[in-house]
Formats: sequence, structure tokens, C-alpha cells
Amino acid sequence: MKVLFSVFMLAQLTFANVSIQKLTVNENNDPYFEISEIQVKELPVLKGTHEATYEKMDLKQIALIIDGIIAIGKKIWPIIEAGKPVVDVNMANGISVIPFKKGDDLDATFFDMENWSAPLAKRYNVTYKNGFGSKVISFDYTVMYQHSGSFEGAGKFLTGVNVVASNISVAWGFDFKASSELVQISNHGSKEDKVAGATFRVNYTAETVFKTIQSSDTFHVMGDGQLTKY
Repeated sequence: MKVLFSVFMLAQLTFANVSIQKLTVNENNDPYFEISEIQVKELPVLKGTHEATYEKMDLKQIALIIDGIIAIGKKIWPIIEAGKPVVDVNMANGISVIPFKKGDDLDATFFDMENWSAPLAKRYNVTYKNGFGSKVISFDYTVMYQHSGSFEGAGKFLTGVNVVASNISVAWGFDFKASSELVQISNHGSKEDKVAGATFRVNYTAETVFKTIQSSDTFHVMGDGQLTKY
């Protein structure tokens, strides 16, 4: 039976594009199974290679609505399960955050939008080290999006907001999974000239025979192209 213990953070260190979490290690357990450190490092910026393609908007996929802005797409989607990347063709388009008024035809609104940016992407590596200082889990995840879409000459909106995982390595004796979650949407502009914002989290969980460790990274992307990691 797997026994779960609470994990206490000893320290969180942040350097240029690198954050390191130091975790407690139970000296009574096998050091191989004890996670001592989690490091998140930003990798060189990638030129976006994805270009979103679109099918008819599915109203069942409405994730969030605020005044005059709607997010369409899955609110939570897995990116790693059982140590393997999840490939879901239904999420190829990611999340779109576009203008909305009650009664609008979302398809018509979207296809009337223009001035979309080229796809952008940022990539991060997450590494877990055990009590011996050895890497036991490592994976990359890429945040992708397009911005600055306007409607009837106004606003800056988002589309193709997505997170995908790659280069996954999980050592024997560890279970690992990860998901992405849309937390909220917002308007950084005015009622007449909206600038969409979307906050989302990348959640990841490592599990051993001794404990479960849950971590997350939070991002906010804006319709003008700014992406901030917290």
C-alpha cells in the first residue's frame, strides 16, 4: 500500500530563468525514492511551429465567460499520464479567448477576426532529483499561443493557447503525471477595446512508495503577446 506524506518546503531559490525547490528528505526512507529538489528552467525560446486550424466551435467546450469575453476549449487537459505524453487531437486547437455577446454566432465572430500574430512558444524543463542527487524525473513542456486577434477593428484576443509535453524521462519506481488548467480570464483593456488575458497552471505530480509530491507553475498570457510566469 502506498503511504502519502506531507511535503514541507525548505527553500525556494530563484535565479535567472531558473527556480529551485528544496524539499525535506526523510532519512529513514531509501534515498533513491526521496525527492530532494525540483528545478524548473526556461529553455531557449522556440519559434512557434504550430498554426492553429479550426473546426466549428463546440458550445459544450465553453470554459469561462466574463463580461464581453469568452474562453472556448477544455478547462483542464492532461499532458502527461503514466509517464507518457498525451496526444489528444481534440486539443490540437487549444483555447481561444475571443469577444462575446449573448446571441452571437461564435463561428462567425471567430472567422471575422483578423491581425493574428504568428504562433509563439516558450519551453521549460522540469527536473526532479532524489536523495542521491540523481535525476529521476525530467520533462519539457511548451506553452504555445497566438495573440493580437481583433474583431471589427478593435481588441486584442488569444487563440491556440495550449501546453504540450515532450522529452519525458521517468526512472523506475516513480509514477508521474501532469496536466494544464485554465484558471481565469480577464480584460486588461476597456469595454470598447478589450485586451484578453488568460491565467493557467501546469500541474505535475510525482509519486513514490513513500510520498506524493504535487507542484505547479502559473502563467498569464495577454492579448498583446505578453507571457508572464509566476
